[in-house]
Amino acid sequence: MNSKHSTGGLEDEMTCSVCQELFKDPVTLRCGHNFCRECVCEYWKGKTSQSCPICRADSATSDLITNYTLRNIMDTYKKEGKKPKEESKPMCSQHGEVLKLYCVEDQEATCVNCAILKKHKNHEFLSIEEASQKFKEELKNSLKPLQDTHQKIAELKERYRGNLNNIHDQADKTEKQIKEDFLKLHQFLHEEEKNLLADLKKEKEEKEQEMRAMEESIIQDLTSVSKIIKDIQQKMDEEDYIFPMIFKKIKEYADYKPSEPEAVSAADIDGYKYTGCLQYRVWKKMLKKFINPDIVID
Repeated sequence: MNSKHSTGGLEDEMTCSVCQELFKDPVTLRCGHNFCRECVCEYWKGKTSQSCPICRADSATSDLITNYTLRNIMDTYKKEGKKPKEESKPMCSQHGEVLKLYCVEDQEATCVNCAILKKHKNHEFLSIEEASQKFKEELKNSLKPLQDTHQKIAELKERYRGNLNNIHDQADKTEKQIKEDFLKLHQFLHEEEKNLLADLKKEKEEKEQEMRAMEESIIQDLTSVSKIIKDIQQKMDEEDYIFPMIFKKIKEYADYKPSEPEAVSAADIDGYKYTGCLQYRVWKKMLKKFINPDIVID
């Protein structure tokens, strides 16, 4: 009994969990689980990702490493002529025989003795191997829609990932373009401001020069009139016997009429010329420079 348990446990260790047969060309995945090379490759067919059939750990075809130790054990075991898994096969609890048949009607495995009993009389039977193959085909067909759905979902995920990457790229490009455009606008506005202030400064200097020249002329006239007044006042202090003789000449001085000074305008610089509709005028220049060169600026 102990020997049976021992052999059964050993055969379990030498059995591929995919095909449920003894290993053929055993390989070890990255996670440490062993499979037949053909079984694991067949399992991965049609799948978008490759993972261990047992623990689902990520793996790849390039990770398949031949397990030479396990292969040597298998070769030795087969040479000894032992029947693969004969003792580990399920047994009939009633007759103690291996369950070799499958009752299609009752959907259960039976031994040969059970098949001839009244319970299964005239029922359709398949061999365990045939039933297993049939059910595997059914499951394989059932898996096809799921595999197709998995593929579609994986593709959809990739498309969304691509869209996310596009959003990031487009946002980065747009941000760069916005900064470049605003830099151009800032430079343009700065240049307009500088030019407008330069025009104002030029007009201011011209007006100041004009006002200084007029002021100088007025100062000269003021000096002349002051001198005449002073001379007349001095002559009026002469003795009475002299004054009548110089009166005529003094009277000529007194009748001198200097030119009247021009009124000074308090609004010589027209600020509206610079600030009036400033935003509108600059906006039209911006349209002409950045959008449509054919726009006519009033």
